[in-house]
Amino acid sequence: MAYKDLREFLSELEKKGELVRSSVELESGFEISSLMWELADRQGPAMFFKIKGYDIPVVMNTHGTLARNCMGLGLEPKETFRENFLAIRNRVAELLEDKSQWLKPTVVTTAPCQEVVITGEEVDLYKLPVFKWSPLDGGPYITLTNIITKDPISPGYRQNTGMYRVMIHDKNTTGVMCCATQDIGIHVARARAKGMKTIPVAIALGVDPVINICSTTKMGSFLDDEFEFAGGLRGEPVEMVKGKTVDLLVPATAEIIIEGELDIQPENARIEGTFAEWMGYYEEPMMLPQFHVTAITHRREPIYQSCILGHPNNEGEMIRMPVIQANNYNTLKKTVVGFREFWAPHKSRGYKVIVQVNKHYPGWGKQAGLQAISTGQGFAAANYVVVVDEDIDIFNTEEVDWAIATRMDPAEDVILLPKVGVYPLNPAGSGRTDVDPVSGYTEFTYCGKMVIDATKKIASENRRPTSIPVVPDREAFEQVIAKWNDYGLAKWTKAKDIY
Repeated sequence: MAYKDLREFLSELEKKGELVRSSVELESGFEISSLMWELADRQGPAMFFKIKGYDIPVVMNTHGTLARNCMGLGLEPKETFRENFLAIRNRVAELLEDKSQWLKPTVVTTAPCQEVVITGEEVDLYKLPVFKWSPLDGGPYITLTNIITKDPISPGYRQNTGMYRVMIHDKNTTGVMCCATQDIGIHVARARAKGMKTIPVAIALGVDPVINICSTTKMGSFLDDEFEFAGGLRGEPVEMVKGKTVDLLVPATAEIIIEGELDIQPENARIEGTFAEWMGYYEEPMMLPQFHVTAITHRREPIYQSCILGHPNNEGEMIRMPVIQANNYNTLKKTVVGFREFWAPHKSRGYKVIVQVNKHYPGWGKQAGLQAISTGQGFAAANYVVVVDEDIDIFNTEEVDWAIATRMDPAEDVILLPKVGVYPLNPAGSGRTDVDPVSGYTEFTYCGKMVIDATKKIASENRRPTSIPVVPDREAFEQVIAKWNDYGLAKWTKAKDIY
């Protein structure tokens, strides 16, 4: 099922009791972020509210649970976090592998997102309900963005949308996060190679849920078009319309579109930040290109959709966590012998990766770990990989820790790799180049990598074999569970079935 726009999705959430319309006007960005923080703790509903001094209503926490993201993809929500994660991950992974299901966008000439068009001196970003969300933020930040660029070399409208941070500098200028490990950074580098000084950019806010989800998906190639992929996930093409002042196609049913030119000349880069980022830290200021706004278009009575970051269950993480892992899952299925499952725990923000294998031959654990750390996403983002056997539930932190503690000899089973350039917001990195000498932007943090082979050791590895894990007799255990209430233990929750 495809939702034609954000409003249709909100209507469905309200019917399901997943949206609350508050009658209380909120006061400030700090009040809003505090409310969203507590909602993230409680895995609470989406919130629709007004802010004092602004006519535009705000909706947040729309994507705050995996169950709601299942709904956004037209999937039936499941009972558990794990089931919802796998439903989303597997659906995205399947479609990434089958481009025959992708659908090219339908281009229209009139669109709801252009019912109101503001250009020139009338452009004023401060009229949007955008705030400093956290005390140490460097300024007001536009979040939950769909930042649209196109490859300057490939023919046609081969576009990318990505979710990058955007800090407002003044009424018509922002920064846009742009680094070499992101598609937008590739577009900038290719544009510079052609001698271009600016590239067109559009920021879509308040879109149908599938587009937000696709905006955080790691595609197979930077030439893949997320809007074609979104069409496949929706089962219907995304309706797009040509921008008013930029040569880009934008989602026709978006609430708000911000159009403009990104100045890609290194000498014109500008510092921005700090910002309360998704990995749970205030990240340092960054040198980023300036985005000069040429138009703001919106629906007649727009809704401003936003989110906060920083909390382990932050809305951005709930969007990106299953879909960003889909590509790695597909890659490892093809490259790791005996591969069974892959998981990057969201509370570790993806910097920790766990791979499960069916190990038969010596060295397979280390091979799997090295393969996982060397994928594109693994090399850019993961700090370490843990490899475990099939008997370990990789979604259970305590079981993974038990495998590390009892199956890993630090002298034999840890591989350390030297520092490499990684995603610039990696908080574990021991050094960072604040201004890259080539691009002029903050591009890389430098961090080492680690592989932990926590698989059971076998004699053919010239090791003392790992002993047999202790579990009760299966038949007796099943009899105990069947007679649990007869023992007078009915008020105690049934133990987890260890089989």
